[in-house]
Amino acid sequence: MKYSIGILALILSIFFSACSPVRVFMEKNEVASFDTYDTFFVINQYYDKDAFESPVLEENLKHRLSEGMRNMGFSEDETKPDLIVRYNTNLTDRQKEVNRTPMMSPYYGMYSPYMMPYPYGAGRSTYSIEKYDMGELVVDFIDTKKDKVVMRISAVGEITKPKQKTKNLFTSAEKIIKEFSKYVEKQADN
Repeated sequence: MKYSIGILALILSIFFSACSPVRVFMEKNEVASFDTYDTFFVINQYYDKDAFESPVLEENLKHRLSEGMRNMGFSEDETKPDLIVRYNTNLTDRQKEVNRTPMMSPYYGMYSPYMMPYPYGAGRSTYSIEKYDMGELVVDFIDTKKDKVVMRISAVGEITKPKQKTKNLFTSAEKIIKEFSKYVEKQADN
């Protein structure tokens, strides 16, 4: 019974991670040891630019990043942090070609006279251009003693609806903190 529950949990986690609209990338990792870092401070790379042009999203993003770092055992220090967590966001207009092919047969592979091409172009594939925004969150972890970016993690995802900005931004922050925590835990185990 425990074995089947474990397999079900694994399948569900793979399914939900595959359905996530946000992808995370490790761009740089030059951390020698996390033991030297006890304190942090979160800042925006561009002080005059809010996250996705929204002051509300800006404050919520700062809060989520700070909370994630505190949950890992770091303490926040505005005056002399060991690690600066610097972030920036970017929205880029994009477009993609979408194929809108109608389902040809209700018989799914069995012979059907309806699978033949329709007269006058009905039922043929049509293509359209769909516009969307590509949202990106880049987080740099900066060692203040070396004055150097020791780790950079970015997250990108498509945004097709206005409410999706908030969801993708928060999912990106959570995934970046989770990726960072993997490296912290890995070094703690060694």
